[in-house]
Amino acid sequence: MSRILLAAFVAVLTSCLVPSAQAQTLDRITKSGTLRIAFDPNVPPWSYKDSNLRYAGYELMVAEKFAKDLGFKLEIVETNGANRIPLLMTNKVDLVFAAMTITDERKKVIEFSLPYGGTETAVSGPIGAKVAAPADLVGKRIAVARGTVMDTQVSAIAPAGTEVVRFEDESTAMTAIVSRQLEFIAQSTSLNQTIMTKDPALKIEPKVILGTGLHGIGMRKGDDALKARVDAWVKANMADGTLQKFFEQAHGMAMPKRVVEAATAP
Repeated sequence: MSRILLAAFVAVLTSCLVPSAQAQTLDRITKSGTLRIAFDPNVPPWSYKDSNLRYAGYELMVAEKFAKDLGFKLEIVETNGANRIPLLMTNKVDLVFAAMTITDERKKVIEFSLPYGGTETAVSGPIGAKVAAPADLVGKRIAVARGTVMDTQVSAIAPAGTEVVRFEDESTAMTAIVSRQLEFIAQSTSLNQTIMTKDPALKIEPKVILGTGLHGIGMRKGDDALKARVDAWVKANMADGTLQKFFEQAHGMAMPKRVVEAATAP
């Protein structure tokens, strides 16, 4: 869904849904005992399906513990970068666990929890490739998942003569690199290891840093009771090291210090 269409879509829905969302979502979850979450199964190691086609990844670890701690049954609704906000705004899900970066643009539409994850984003490419600045991307083809923060970031800095090739999800974008269709990709730097694990002969590294993002659990505006419950849980599980442990287990690297500081600040 394009940014213009999404904005128009949200403008209509916000006026209808936000007032009724006031404290109703948590009540509904509590009464039904079921928490519905949007989950993108195409963003390993954040969220994916393993070799047995079972859901896995950091997002699942976090969502499962959150649901267990609050005594809810977890119901997963599959999503992608383009439709996770529409799913939330049309009341198809209660929360979004989909490695969603907190941005000012998105905060106009939905509410976010305290940061529970995050990563550096970059245009990555072959080790040895002479690319160190946006100007060096001229003539290059760059894979990116449509509708993601990286799509916005790379589109903003790519000079004329650069081709941004958009895929429907991050898994497909990464497959384009593994299959050697493309050499460069705009994504979270934590996903570089995922690509190299799929093909050990492939060595890539960050070339042009796009930004550092904090991830938040998405929810509808006006759900103040639900936000308070989610924020309290995130803060407690960051303070005791649970989320850092999950992050390292999923990514094979430490959680960025900035994420921990943002989640535990007074």
